[in-house]
Amino acid sequence: MSNDLEWIDKWQKKRDPEAFSNLLSRFNPVVTKFVNQFGNTGVSKHALKAKAHTQLIKSLDTFNPNAGTQPITHIYNNMKKLNRMAAESLTSGHIPEERSLKLATFKTSVDNLTDRLGRDPAIDEIADELVWNKKEVARMQSELGGETTASNADFDFYGNSTTMVSRDKELADYLYSELDGEHKVIFEHTFGYGGQPILSNKELAKKLNTNEMFVSRAKKKMGSKLKEYR
Repeated sequence: MSNDLEWIDKWQKKRDPEAFSNLLSRFNPVVTKFVNQFGNTGVSKHALKAKAHTQLIKSLDTFNPNAGTQPITHIYNNMKKLNRMAAESLTSGHIPEERSLKLATFKTSVDNLTDRLGRDPAIDEIADELVWNKKEVARMQSELGGETTASNADFDFYGNSTTMVSRDKELADYLYSELDGEHKVIFEHTFGYGGQPILSNKELAKKLNTNEMFVSRAKKKMGSKLKEYR
C-alpha cells in the first residue's frame, strides 16, 4: 500500500517512467478482470483493453490521497465506466498493447493539460508534458483526429495558394519558439503548423475561451513578425 502511494506520487509529480511501469504491473490484474468481465458484449477485447488502460491512467492521475479512498478502490470505481463504454459502438481495430498504452497516455495527458490550462494545449506543451518530440505529438494528434489538416494543403503564411517553402518552415519554427501557449495554439491553427487543422477566428476563440478580437490581434502581430523576419 505504501509503495502504491509512493509510485502514484512520483508519477503525478515527476512523470517518473519507473513508477508508471510499476503501477501498470501492479494494477494490470484489475485491467484484465474488467476486460474479461465485459469481453462478452461483442466489443473487441483490444478496444476494451485500450479503454481500460485509459481509465487506469486517469485513475492514477486523479487519485487524491487526502480523499480517504484507497488507490485500488479509486481505480475500481473508474473501471466501472467500462460498462457504459462496452455498450457503445467501438472501433474493434487490433491495436498492439504498447500502442494502445501510448494512445491512452497521450489522450489522458491532453485531457489533464486542458483542465489545468483552461484551454486546448499547444503541441510543444503536450510534448513537454509527455517528454516526447513535437513530431510524434503532431503525428498522434493527426492519427486520433482524422481531420483534413493544413499539412495537406498548399498555402503560405500570408494565405496565398502557394506551397510552403523550406525558408517559410524555418521562419515558422523560429517564430513558434518565441510564442507563449495561447499564441502557439493560434499559430498552429492559423498556418497548419504541426499538421493542425486550420480554424476560423471564431473557432479559435472558443477553443481558447477568449474572444475573436484577441485572436485577430494575435494573428496581425504574427503576420507583422513574419514580415519583419523575412
